[in-house]
Amino acid sequence: MNILQLAGMLPRDPQFRAFVSQYMVPPREPTVDEAAAFIRSACEIESRRQLAEDRAAEQRFHLFIRQQFVAWRDKQH
Repeated sequence: MNILQLAGMLPRDPQFRAFVSQYMVPPREPTVDEAAAFIRSACEIESRRQLAEDRAAEQRFHLFIRQQFVAWRDKQH
């Protein structure tokens, strides 16, 4: 799975939305669209397509989204 596919799939994952909920004010489960917006905001992009074109955005995705989500998810079990 490439980064574009992952960035497209994560917002539909209930566990990912639970992860994003801790950043919502007030805390609540975000919609799929809000979770996608969270990814774009954290990566400083306007479209997930930019992840394939912008090396810095790709690094932000791995550092701020993927690694943090995996660490959070692993603590949940």
